[in-house]
Amino acid sequence: MRRLALLLAVSIAHSSGCTAPQARRAHRAGEVAAEGGLVGMLAAGFAAAAIPSHDTQIMTAGLAFIPISVVGVLVFIATDSRANEPAPPTLTRRERRRAEAWELTKQAEAAARSADCTQVQAIDPRVRDLDLEFHGVVFMRDIAIQRCLRAE
Repeated sequence: MRRLALLLAVSIAHSSGCTAPQARRAHRAGEVAAEGGLVGMLAAGFAAAAIPSHDTQIMTAGLAFIPISVVGVLVFIATDSRANEPAPPTLTRRERRRAEAWELTKQAEAAARSADCTQVQAIDPRVRDLDLEFHGVVFMRDIAIQRCLRAE
């Protein structure tokens, strides 16, 4: 019984502190263990009913499936919220480049407002190379950035 409690504690502690992909695997394993334990108990019950002369031995063997089922259910419950988290969105190459251009633009805006035009001039070609459309529509529309670029 102590081994079962230890196994149970380790399983729950391990499954609740894992990454989403690990949680999904543990979640599935818990589901399979719970179902397997229930199937084992049912099979033992049917076998005991079919073979009345050995029903005590069969039901005793069937009791071994209870801890399997309980551990499976507890792992399933412990990983349920983590396993069902939505996967983070995958960005396209264009979206990643646009996000990087936006971050650089925010840096350029801060540099321009603190009169660090050298920094703005260094960022300008990087934003242009990342996303030309973004450069024209967003980067070049900022008044402080324009002031720094005219000072070249």
